[in-house]
Amino acid sequence: MLTTKEKKNIQIVFDGLDAILKDKSESGIDANFAVDFIQHNPWAGDTIVHLKQMLEMDFGYKPIRWVSDGDIMAYHGYYTAPNPLGDIPLLCTDVWRIEDGKVQEHWDALMPMPEDQLQNSIAGGGDGEKEVTDETRAKNKAVVKRFLDHVLNRGRLVEIDNLVSSDYVYHNENDGALKGKDVLVDHIKNKMGGKMQHDNKLLLTSGDLVMAHSHYFGDNERVVFDWFRIDDGLIAEHWSVEQAIEPWENVANEHPHF
Repeated sequence: MLTTKEKKNIQIVFDGLDAILKDKSESGIDANFAVDFIQHNPWAGDTIVHLKQMLEMDFGYKPIRWVSDGDIMAYHGYYTAPNPLGDIPLLCTDVWRIEDGKVQEHWDALMPMPEDQLQNSIAGGGDGEKEVTDETRAKNKAVVKRFLDHVLNRGRLVEIDNLVSSDYVYHNENDGALKGKDVLVDHIKNKMGGKMQHDNKLLLTSGDLVMAHSHYFGDNERVVFDWFRIDDGLIAEHWSVEQAIEPWENVANEHPHF
């Protein structure tokens, strides 16, 4: 189950986001973010100074599912429109590292998405605060790690039967809930040439959810956040948020994306 610190980290993140986007509170930012805040969003600068500039912006956020693992909390959801990237909502994954009771570091991916596609992309279950044993958390993480290493990176599709539920659902923005293991096999084998090369950077788990932050190397290099709901030791639901790697000449900090 979640530790006291992991539960507190969830609240720190949501209090911090509320300070920026709801309360418009500079003191709330000071209370929840480190002065030397580190930013991996390619268009944003480091330090708490940039965060305070966001007080002038007017958009909201809606977390749908989240995990809290050690000193890191992440959520999958969306930002309302209009927002800094345009006039349609942004599907998102945001990852926050907490140190000494304040948010110290942030990673994300953002996908502009019309409302109907957005609803397809966030539908489904998953509860990162569900009470599960530490053993279950470790096993859930191991299932996803094996899926990334063996199924996606090595193309060992036979492993799908060992790792994926017969009731598997992928939440696709265009087609809605795509059901069954055959959907997954077809995507990897016929659409992606048999492999999908992911360099996994971070793997988080709590409740029945696992989140993977990866660098995808394909025709279109990108950062990918995959979310998985695990049921009885098997991957039952799957969501993803992707963003193209920003060219170096366009970035606002020295450590974009990763």
